[in-house]
Amino acid sequence: AFENQPPVKLVGEFTMPLVPDGLPVSGHATATLNLPQEPSLVDAELDWQENSGQLIVLARDNGDPLLDLPWQITRQQLTVSDGRWSWPYAGFPLSGRLGVKVDNWQAGLENALVSGRLSVLTQGQAGKGNAVLNFGPGKLSMDNSQLPLQLTGEAKQADLILYARLPAQLSGSLSDPTLTFEPGALLRSKGRVIDSLDIDEIRWPLAGVKVTQRGVDGRLQAILQAHENELGDFVLHMDGLANDFLPDAGRWQWRYWGKGSFTPMNATWDVAGKGEWHDSTITLTDLSTGFDQLQYGTMTVEKP
Repeated sequence: AFENQPPVKLVGEFTMPLVPDGLPVSGHATATLNLPQEPSLVDAELDWQENSGQLIVLARDNGDPLLDLPWQITRQQLTVSDGRWSWPYAGFPLSGRLGVKVDNWQAGLENALVSGRLSVLTQGQAGKGNAVLNFGPGKLSMDNSQLPLQLTGEAKQADLILYARLPAQLSGSLSDPTLTFEPGALLRSKGRVIDSLDIDEIRWPLAGVKVTQRGVDGRLQAILQAHENELGDFVLHMDGLANDFLPDAGRWQWRYWGKGSFTPMNATWDVAGKGEWHDSTITLTDLSTGFDQLQYGTMTVEKP
């Protein structure tokens, strides 16, 4: 299942109906596997009787299941209700609930209709955060997926809080999907990055932006409002075009502009220019900046 990992061994017992025209009427199966982030072995156990069952995935050194999915199945519908999951390997613990409904599942992946809800609970130094991903109804396809989804909620890490409202559409093949953010998609954050700098708000409008395995494409913007208690406050805008952009690959070309105050000298300033982020290098290709005045004691310099 994972590169450079040993194969998964599946062991189980199954009871077939007298006329084997469907799923086994009951069964029990177990498997043991390795996860890249998990130092100990992980056990998976599947039980079912008639039209319902349960899948449990448990790490041997962790008392809480990584996955606990009660399910029911009929000829028309597969349902996972009140499933639970946890993932303690991301630097701060993640957990949540999961519910999924698959209509027309017997017609195969291309014709099935998928919908559901995934909740994510985070807990870090800044406290608890909660986010919900609603998806569907739509289809997942090896050729042309069409699945609407929306992520709403907040996450907290150290002294930063991140807020999300992200309506989007998942399209393309499952092997190379495209996530396109729809009108109203917005990420916001506030908090403290370093001891002396407070982020009043940073906004990332994402409508029209596309995300693929290769990176981010489209108009990428950021608006930052911040202040430093002794030096002053400022607003900075960045607006540009991303092409297969990742922090260490691709390209994001942008222009920037902003203004602020410099409290120690009773001054205001502005800045404007152009630049780009190409692979892992950030370059400023154009810069213009200045103060309205500099004032210190009885001395004033106009438009330095």
